[in-house]
Amino acid sequence: MTRLLIGSALLSAAGAVTAIVAAVQDNYAVCSVALFAVASGGIGAYLVSRYQDAANDRAVLHRLRASPHQPVDALASELGLRPAAVRLSIYRLTSSGELRPNADSSD
Repeated sequence: MTRLLIGSALLSAAGAVTAIVAAVQDNYAVCSVALFAVASGGIGAYLVSRYQDAANDRAVLHRLRASPHQPVDALASELGLRPAAVRLSIYRLTSSGELRPNADSSD
């Protein structure tokens, strides 16, 4: 997952540098292609981030269904996530209705 994110960032950076150089040289065809690369890298990074959020949400939901009154810090440690990521997953799951508000973990 990290490799995809790094690849997306590198694609965006290379596209941005190419677009700037092409614009300075008045080569607008190359500039437009480079700007497309910047957009593609940004979209790729967004999709990787959304996929990772969904994977975190599934893992948190699975653990909370198995042990509903587990503290956030213990849940984060067990899943290898930061407590803030677990809290965000609990918030998203509660907002979407997949998790009842009284079933989330307490601090």
